[in-house]
Amino acid sequence: MKRLSFSIALPACAILLASCEAGLRSAPPVTTAFVRAAARETANARTLEEGRKVFVNRCISCHALPAIGRYDSKRIPGIVNWMSHRAHLTRDQKDALVEYLLTVRSQPR
Repeated sequence: MKRLSFSIALPACAILLASCEAGLRSAPPVTTAFVRAAARETANARTLEEGRKVFVNRCISCHALPAIGRYDSKRIPGIVNWMSHRAHLTRDQKDALVEYLLTVRSQPR
C-alpha cells in the first residue's frame, strides 16, 4: 500500500512543481532593462516590483498565472479591475499590477 501511495504521490508532485515553474515564466523578474521598457512613464522599479509581487502571490491564489501576451493591452486594466474585487486589492496594488502587466505585454516575445 505504501509503495502504491508513493508511486502516485511522486508524479503528482513533479507535475505540480513543473506547473508552478511554467506559471512563473509568465511573470518575468523586474530588471533594469525591464524598467527602461516600462509601458508608461509613471512606472518605476518599485511599482513594477509591487505589481509582480501582486501577480505572483495574489492572482495565483485563485487560478494559474495566465500568459499575459494573450491579452490585448487595452483589456488588461479592465480585467484587473474586474478581478481586483475578488483579490481584495488596494488601489495602489491594482495600479502597480496594471503597470507590471502592461510592461510585460510590451516586451518582445
